Parts: sequence; structure tokens; C-alpha cells
Amino acid sequence: MRPLAAVATAVLALAGGVGCAGDDGGPVDRCEATTAAQALTAAERKVVGEASPYPADPLLRARQDELIGSQRARREAAWAAVARVLEPVALAEDLPARDGPETLPRWHTWYAKDDLHRVFQKVWRGLPQDLRLARAPIPGDALDAGFAWNPHAVEELDTWPAERWQGYVDSLDDELDVAGTGGIARVGYDPAAARHVLASYAQEIACFAGDIPEPFVDGAPTSPTTAREPLALGACEEQSFGPYFVATGERLTATAGTTRLEVRRDGIGGEVACETIGEPCAVDGPGALWVRVASIGDPVGGELVVTHTAPDAPWAACLDGRFPADAAIVKADWRRAELGFQVPVHDTSAAALAARLAGDAAWGEGESTADPGPETIYTVRATSGNVYRLSGMHLMTRELDHWLWITLWWSPEPDGDFGADRPAAIDALGGPWGSYKMCAVAAFHEGDPDPGGGYQDDHPELAAALAATHAGEGGPSWCSNPYLELGHGNAATNCVGCHQHGGTQLGSEAILSEATTFPEHGRVQVRNNFPVDYLWSTDRGDQVAAMLRDEVEYWDDVE
Repeated sequence: MRPLAAVATAVLALAGGVGCAGDDGGPVDRCEATTAAQALTAAERKVVGEASPYPADPLLRARQDELIGSQRARREAAWAAVARVLEPVALAEDLPARDGPETLPRWHTWYAKDDLHRVFQKVWRGLPQDLRLARAPIPGDALDAGFAWNPHAVEELDTWPAERWQGYVDSLDDELDVAGTGGIARVGYDPAAARHVLASYAQEIACFAGDIPEPFVDGAPTSPTTAREPLALGACEEQSFGPYFVATGERLTATAGTTRLEVRRDGIGGEVACETIGEPCAVDGPGALWVRVASIGDPVGGELVVTHTAPDAPWAACLDGRFPADAAIVKADWRRAELGFQVPVHDTSAAALAARLAGDAAWGEGESTADPGPETIYTVRATSGNVYRLSGMHLMTRELDHWLWITLWWSPEPDGDFGADRPAAIDALGGPWGSYKMCAVAAFHEGDPDPGGGYQDDHPELAAALAATHAGEGGPSWCSNPYLELGHGNAATNCVGCHQHGGTQLGSEAILSEATTFPEHGRVQVRNNFPVDYLWSTDRGDQVAAMLRDEVEYWDDVE
């Protein structure tokens, strides 16, 4: 264990979670004393070196429709992304007390908020005064230089003379110390994501001050779109679809055979703008429109056909455009491993999921607890000397239009249900990585008509678990992490639905509880614009926009 005298002072912050993927949204309404986040110090960054870029699959975007329509294809692509993210990356510094090149998983080299702060501060203070005052775009070479400087920032600190540095490096003498050099940040940004966040400082600050787009933003009409939604209604049942975003001067037309149709504005429970039986229903834009289909006595099959023309709305008005295709972001849940703390164990079998989703859709405290060791759960010793375990991790990659959403969670029985199809490439990494289960989504809706995803023959336990969360083709998708999703309704989430509101200053409490405005526990798309391209941490959690604003305003006062 490294001596405390040889490490930088670190501030330990409780990272209690709220709903919708943890603590990136709003005030903490439920604290978990065993979860934590801690800054990646300048000294640790020198050991780790520059973050390793995420090696995005350039062909994945061409398979977008396939991934939406096939749970098997989606899971295979997600496991491949996980393998790329877990790939060992060598540390930048040699560790005298250890033999051979030491490594971290690729994601554990990524930048945390403290890295962003150091780099932006260095770059901003080095810009000419006229560029700062004009809020001009930061030159690319200046950002390059800032990220290259970051691993050497500790060398400029008077508190880190050569002898202290050498003592610190010599103290890294076991695997937990090595893993701890990556820190226990709650959110990590790969180089492409980190660079885009800093390059977008002016737009983020403006939105943080209140210049946030409304959920529906009108614009020039695009080409007409025809959506075909499968219908499977029992006697006297109804089903809602949408929203469908319609531009000014354009019209939505819905047709569904002999059934009853309603088209509503302002949400599922909003104003009825059209109502017919056995006839098409047409409503003029602009706005977001919902279609409700009801059977009249007898069961209804067939399909709903909706034709509409959407507006060309801005996608990421609070950023300098969308994130690049090689951007990736992780969010981790770290739990204390000492002093008798244990890890909750959550049952994700088909029966347990069906019961949970039929109730309040909360993960709760788990069915039991466990005390796993470093060989079966990723474990680190932080600079504070405390030991933490990685219970769960979200991964979002920009390889798809609406990102690919992947979540991993630890299990003492990792080969059942959502771990049954884990490929050999993950197990070949050794250590604890064979102890995590996984789910993934690629869109707001589920496009696979097969509830079991085609796993009935080779992985029936996985097929049953998938079926337990399947809302039907065209229904909302599902992917939830029992360690990162806390609160009522969060066991029924899908990541993408909640994150669509990133940058809007909405809290997860509203997203999960206001069923009329945010249907299906917030899983359904209700916006046609995404202010920060699905990133929560600009205005909540890390509050990156506030950090950027404070640095800019400080220099405004100085100048």
C-alpha cells in the first residue's frame, strides 16, 4: 500500500444517486454511503499519461437499422465495444517496484472533470486577450497542446519536488495501487469527447445561462416520412405511438383500418386534435403529435401508418455541433470495499425482472449481499488509501446517431441471463471482467419483433430475461443497471430516454414521475432536439458548464 505521505491530497465526495442513470441529474435525493468519486490528481495523470482514444467501429453506423431490429446483433456489437473499452493500455511511467509494463483498461485512462479543468485553465490563460473577450473558438492546436501538457502538469507544482515524485512512484507496488492510478471518477470522457466539450465552451456557457431550446423546435421541413407501427391489441385495448414531429405548413396523416384513432397535441394526455373511426386522421403542424389506436370490441392486428414531414431542428444547440463518431463516455459506480461494506446482489432473471417491472420498477437494496475480491470484481486503491470496487458502469459511444448505450453490472453468478452470451474475447482479458453482465439499446424503441432476441435455442435463460423486459415491437426499449439506476421507476429505464434531456436542467424526479409528459418511465422520445447531444454532465453532476463559466468570468474580471 502506498504511504499517505507520498500521495497528493484528495477530496472524497459522496456521489449519491438519483434516478435516470445515477447522479448526473439534479439534487441528490438518495445517498449511498458506500459509493464515491475522487479526483484524478495531476500526479496520477503523469503516471497514466494521455488518455487512450476509443477505437470506434467506422462501419457500425451503416448497421444502425440492423442493430435496432435485432437484439442479438445489438448485443454482439455491444460486447465488441466492451472488449475495445476494456483492452489493456500501458501506463506512461515505469514503476520500479513492479515488473513489466503495467496497464489499465482503456476506459480507466480517460479524462475526468479535473483533467478538463486543468486543460481548459491552461489553454484559456494562454489565448490572446482579444480571443478570450470575443468568446472565439479555441484553435485546435491550442487544445492539442493543452492535452499534451496535462500529464506534465504535476511537474510545475512546487509541492511535488523530485524526491516526492520518486517516493510516490516507488509506492505503487501492487495491483490495487496500479489500478488506483486511474482514479475513481464518476464520469470519464475519451479524448474525442473531452476535446469536444472544451471546444464547445461558448455554447455551453450560453445555455447554462438559460438559452436552452424548447422540447420542440420548428424549422425548414425535411422530406416526408412514413412510419409503420405494428398493431397487436386485444378487445377494448388501446396503444399510443409517437411523438411525431411536424413542421409548420405540414400535415400528419394516420391510418389504421377500422379501429378508432386519436391524434393529440402536447403529450399522450393532451388536447385531442382529431378523432375518427375507420377513417384516416389528419392534423396540421407545427408541433409534436401523438397517435392513439383503440380496438372497438374485437382484437386488432395489422399496422398503423403515419405519414408526416418533420422540421430540420438543431441537434446540439448547446455544443459546437454533435459529438464526433469516435466519442465515448463512461459513468462508473464505485463502492467501498473495506470496513465491512458489502456489494448488493441483484437478481436479473426473467422471473425477478417480471415481478420488479410489474411493481414500482425499483431495483431496491438487492436480494442479498456479497464480499467479492479483486479476482472477481474490478478493485482499486485510491490515493486516499481507501479501496473501492466497480459495481457497475455505463458506456455510451457515438458510433450511432442516438449513441450506442451499454451498461455492465457485477454479479456473483455472471454466466446467467444477461451474461450468458459473453464472448470469449471478454473472458480472455482475465481477472474480474468475466463477472459482469450487460444490456444495450440503440434507439428509443425496440425494433426486434422476437421478445427473446433469437436466443431461445443457445441461451434460453437470456431469451427469457430479454422477453421479460420486451415491450413489443415499436414499444420502448429497455436497459437498466441495478447499481447506477436508483429510485422508483428506474428499473424500467433505457438510458437514451432520460439522457435526451441532457442540458435542459430537468431533474430525474420529473422524468420518472410525470407519466403524461414523460411516458413509460421517461423511455419515450419527447424532444426533436438534444441540447448537449445526450450528455448530462454539462449542467448536472460534473457541472462542466459552470466550471467553464467560472474560469471565463474570472478572466473577464481580471481584464
